[in-house]
Amino acid sequence: MCYWVGTKKVREAMKKQFQENPEDEIAQLYYEAFIAQENNPHITMQEHWVAIGKSEPKITCAVKENEKLQLKNMKWTLDWAYRDSKTRETKKGRSLLNSTCEKVFWQHKGLIYSKRCIIPVDGYFEFYHFKGKTYPHFIYPVDKGIFYLGGIWNSMVNTKTGEITDSFSIITTPPNEITQKLHNNPDSPNGPRMLLIVDKSEANKFLNPEISAHEIKTFFNPYDAKNILYHPTIPFLRKEFAEQANTEKVQQPHYYPELDAA
Repeated sequence: MCYWVGTKKVREAMKKQFQENPEDEIAQLYYEAFIAQENNPHITMQEHWVAIGKSEPKITCAVKENEKLQLKNMKWTLDWAYRDSKTRETKKGRSLLNSTCEKVFWQHKGLIYSKRCIIPVDGYFEFYHFKGKTYPHFIYPVDKGIFYLGGIWNSMVNTKTGEITDSFSIITTPPNEITQKLHNNPDSPNGPRMLLIVDKSEANKFLNPEISAHEIKTFFNPYDAKNILYHPTIPFLRKEFAEQANTEKVQQPHYYPELDAA
């Protein structure tokens, strides 16, 4: 569920947002880093027609660290640990691409307060199940712009090499009426979900490490269905479509006659 996102259109969308509203701090950050200067020696924007979460791709995210808004190329996966109630030993849980809003204060209690991030995307892909088959659908903003997804992040240190890797996980919420329909995997352990979409006007507040738990939880609501569109796309996970998954075709509408009866 929700393990595929697109970022190829973010550059142009940020340019447009900044030109329309120079006060948009996140758009300004992207504009100055990737548009105003041709080659940035500090960071290269990560652009994907479809970034497949299970391959742990790097994605360019906005964070607030040391009171400064900045960009980081981060790996899409996040480790977490918990204390066993019987042995009192610290155990490592499985790495999480996505983290449910209901559990994030427990699984990532050291991060949810101070290390939240914004992941700008063209949209994301959900696989609709129908008569034993799956059909990818692209979910995107009604204004054809970009979504600001909300997540958490951390800097992970490799104890053997000393290498530091920045990693993130996207928060999920209960679904709206559209994602309730599309995310219908009968084997999904958490039932229908959707990615946390943060309104652009609220992005700086979401990143603010000073806000309370109550204020953080106010973001954990389904995104208004009237602000999103969706359509089926090519079955890009199949081998015969692998080459097209690296092109704009992966985000374009694709017709499946059998879905007329869905």
